[in-house]
Amino acid sequence: MKKWLSIAVLAGLILSLMPVTNASAQEQVLFRDVPATHWAYQDVTAGVQKGYINGLPDGTFAPERPVSRSEFIKMITAALNLPVEAQQEGEAWYVPYTRAALNSGLIDANEYADGDFTKEMTRMEMVRVAVKAFDETVRGQHALNEELMLKAVENGMIRGIDGKTVPEGLSSRAQAVTVIERVLKLRGGETLPVDENALEVAKVEYRIATGDIWEIYQGYEVIDHAIARYIEFKVLESIYIEDGHLKGYLPPIPEGTFYHMGIRAEYDPKDKVVSDRYGTHYMTAGKKLNPGEHFSLPIKDMKKVKEIIIRVTLENAEMPANRRATIMYYLDNKRIVENIFY
Repeated sequence: MKKWLSIAVLAGLILSLMPVTNASAQEQVLFRDVPATHWAYQDVTAGVQKGYINGLPDGTFAPERPVSRSEFIKMITAALNLPVEAQQEGEAWYVPYTRAALNSGLIDANEYADGDFTKEMTRMEMVRVAVKAFDETVRGQHALNEELMLKAVENGMIRGIDGKTVPEGLSSRAQAVTVIERVLKLRGGETLPVDENALEVAKVEYRIATGDIWEIYQGYEVIDHAIARYIEFKVLESIYIEDGHLKGYLPPIPEGTFYHMGIRAEYDPKDKVVSDRYGTHYMTAGKKLNPGEHFSLPIKDMKKVKEIIIRVTLENAEMPANRRATIMYYLDNKRIVENIFY
């Protein structure tokens, strides 16, 4: 009898030392494309544990794939434990979740003009939903996109891309989960770190959207320095060389302001590409570049050009803001030098 008792005790001891292999433990393995070394592993793990992440039918999560509108709305609706009605016959899988989001005010009836929830979601679209999930007072208020982006950045919900808000950009599925986890932390009273560079940009974008763009300089009302610098850089960032042309875009600017631009190509005078004795071709001479429009300027003999110099200043009709000149040098379609004077 003692012998059998000893064997039973020994067997129990062995079983207690064996790794647990039930479904709950296996769930911690997550997805084969989100290993423990993945930057979003902790957030994805939290999402699985909270029950708002299921993954794809093939057992992966596809963390780098852009998140769609339907995917993000489904995840955040589930994360907030909003009431979701049963799927009706003939409905797409996501309809109960979008309906729940609409009923709760996370999205508006006219949120997506094309009505296509399968499209990839922009960062701005994600911010609109995420901010309403965090701050219920915003729901139904028809707030400006720039106001919602500012709220998202200043609360640490969204961080910049190279210090910029990039509202038109896309987010991966992993990034979307990270945003949802930040929303849940904020709702729980946590304070998150803030991207200060992105915050400054978000403040400027909000000021532009609300018309708060002026300052007093030497007794005159002129466009604020930070506002002008922001718009000037938007111009420079848009410029590229293609098919022998210098192309770019002039963003719309506030009433009472105008662009002062100078674009020139420099050549070796010995090549006699242009008649100017210094080998300079003023590419914008006699040409009107209009705000809100794309432009395309032909480059004479691209193979012989030494460099292209772009100078842009945003000025006020009453008091030209010539305190600043932003200059970009191009060579072989690359920005090789950037000199900015204020």
